[in-house]
Amino acid sequence: MLKYKRILNNNGVLRYEFYPEGDFLSPGIVEFKEGEKPKVIQDSKKDVKRYYAMHAMNGIDVSKETGTVAWY
Repeated sequence: MLKYKRILNNNGVLRYEFYPEGDFLSPGIVEFKEGEKPKVIQDSKKDVKRYYAMHAMNGIDVSKETGTVAWY
């Protein structure tokens, strides 16, 4: 599970901080640009294998400013 929050919305570029297991002290950042694949801008210290980053890139609802991505 991860929580996310939009931190940038500028000229078709959306950036989100994501928080593995809701840990607000170890954020990562992913970026979404129109016509491009999402990419990791900053790794979270808690996400050594980019497990949470992959879920963030595929699970964040870019129509929302904040939210949660959960899987099982």
